[in-house]
Amino acid sequence: MVRVVSIGAATLFGVSALRAEDDAQAMARLKREIAATVGDAACGNVSFCRLVPMGSDACGNPTAWIAFNNAPDLKPVIETKAAEYTFIEEEQHRGKAKPAGCKPAVTPKLACVNHRCTLGDASY
Repeated sequence: MVRVVSIGAATLFGVSALRAEDDAQAMARLKREIAATVGDAACGNVSFCRLVPMGSDACGNPTAWIAFNNAPDLKPVIETKAAEYTFIEEEQHRGKAKPAGCKPAVTPKLACVNHRCTLGDASY
């Protein structure tokens, strides 16, 4: 369903509220597209797997990590979609102060579990 908003309503509710709805839809679409691109992330061992950060929290750290099979042509597609998702989240935090006590992100380890690329424990 397409929602039509009059100029008066956009002024009344603010353009940023309308953009936030669009951002949420774009982020959901990007997650679906990334999941479809990653597919089953099959692997024989961890050397087949790659890792890409995605998103940005209030501290500037990734909000998610994508584990995928390094099949030809997958990495640029996934990186592009992850970068678009990250840009949207960064825009949501732009102009706001970083919270006190921000710590750098810990990059998780890659693993090949049950012949699927996945995230391993970040503590080892």
